[in-house]
Amino acid sequence: MKVAVLGSSGAMGGFFVRYFLSKGARVVGADAGRRTRTRNSRFSFARTNGEAASGAQVVVVATPMERTVETVEEVAGSLAPGACVVEITSVKGRTLGALSRLAEARGFRLLSTHPLFGPSLRSYGGMRICVIETEVGAVARARALFPDAALIPMRSEDHDRAMGVVLSLTHLLNIAYAGVVGRYMSPGEFRRVQTPTSAVQLTVAEGVLSQDPELYSLIQTENEHSSEFAGALIDELTSLRRLIAARDREGFARRFSEIAGRYSGDSQAALDLVYQAFEKTSG
Repeated sequence: MKVAVLGSSGAMGGFFVRYFLSKGARVVGADAGRRTRTRNSRFSFARTNGEAASGAQVVVVATPMERTVETVEEVAGSLAPGACVVEITSVKGRTLGALSRLAEARGFRLLSTHPLFGPSLRSYGGMRICVIETEVGAVARARALFPDAALIPMRSEDHDRAMGVVLSLTHLLNIAYAGVVGRYMSPGEFRRVQTPTSAVQLTVAEGVLSQDPELYSLIQTENEHSSEFAGALIDELTSLRRLIAARDREGFARRFSEIAGRYSGDSQAALDLVYQAFEKTSG
């Protein structure tokens, strides 16, 4: 099987090059930014996206999210009949609509996915992938390509709303947290007096801030639900701030308990994980 990976020099592009080589595929990479160098006899690098996609049974589009539609338009004329185009954008919205229209017009099969992991994943068995049910058979097609992955079927509208919480809200919270910490303390000052919980929180925030700001900006602005959840976060913080300003200990404890009651998991196990993460980051 020939697999083309467009954007093969990027982080996720490189991941998919390695993944499909591990499955025995012949992989052709293409990247306008820089050449992909992989020491494997089944890997080659094409001069253009169209050259890479020509004759490929599977085309993985791992270019920057804002260039996904443009990239598929560029290679559509080079695709073999029935070729499967795998898109991996974090926000579906307008992108998926445009790609679906292209697939119908040009006759290729579209597999819309969202890998719920980053390129540093060590085990392919740890892959969790959202599969957008654009047509009957989408999940089966994904299973054939990613037999080791846990697949999560979703509708596109459900996906973007879920990612508004899982990605947009999480990123926004950590960016704001790091911004507030930075107003009052340097990272060194913080680390000198940190507690396990605060250490893990700042480590998560620093992890978020280590990512591509352009990508994270797109995740916020292209998801129509991001603003709603940002508003909900502000409402929650405003409510807690009022309780603190009024020195309403009972009200704060009541709100704390109300929120805690929504999470019925093993709280001790969660705390143990915090301490384990703290020991790793401080050791």
